[in-house]
Amino acid sequence: MTFLILAFAALAALFFWFALPHLLRRWQERRLAVLCAARRVIVLSYDDGPGGALTPRLAELLQHRGVTATFFVIGQRARQHPDLLARLRHDGHEIGNHTQLHGNAWKLAPWAALRDIRSGQTTLLELGVRPALFRPPFGKATLATLLLGIAAKLRFAYWTVDTRDSWEQPRSAEAVIAMIRQQGGGVVLMHDCDAPPRSLRPHSHPDHILALTGAIIDLATQEGFSIARFGDLHRSPEDDSKPGRMNG
Repeated sequence: MTFLILAFAALAALFFWFALPHLLRRWQERRLAVLCAARRVIVLSYDDGPGGALTPRLAELLQHRGVTATFFVIGQRARQHPDLLARLRHDGHEIGNHTQLHGNAWKLAPWAALRDIRSGQTTLLELGVRPALFRPPFGKATLATLLLGIAAKLRFAYWTVDTRDSWEQPRSAEAVIAMIRQQGGGVVLMHDCDAPPRSLRPHSHPDHILALTGAIIDLATQEGFSIARFGDLHRSPEDDSKPGRMNG
């Protein structure tokens, strides 16, 4: 009997520690997909930057095309490139916390994962940014990181279209466009780091991201999608026509 009680307690602990945040993530992904489809919105979001080589080129492309995006930056890289962070802010892009060192909360000790989030937030605050969004590295959250995010009033920001651009086999632009069409919009996950460590051809990553971004903007222009920052999704539809809200 004691063994069964302990086993049940262990399973309950695992559920609340890992499964509950995961279920909340799935719920948000479904909610985001419905919201984007209802409003025919595409969100361009970029993780793991700023990259010293890619981010300036990406900022130029976005400025030239007249759209804004959401950047989930790593604190350590933001501190290395404060000028790029300032450029993104100046251009109207949204900045979110992506931790200080990009630690996977499922593989870190709880205190280490919490420290990674806090440090990322502190770094951005010191650089003049007050993030309202948090995207967990690898999309992994635990009960501890979930509660910290809530306590810090951070909105967890997941995605609905994974381009897999940091994987060994990234999705082609054609495949990503097909996913966006099928979903009727969506929050697109890309990476503006210079060379993803998992990529088989890391040096081709910048050109791939620039081409993919351009293709998505072309899709929006040709088929009547709006391009928005992540935070704009949660504003009222009446705000869509205001400058800096929906664009594209």
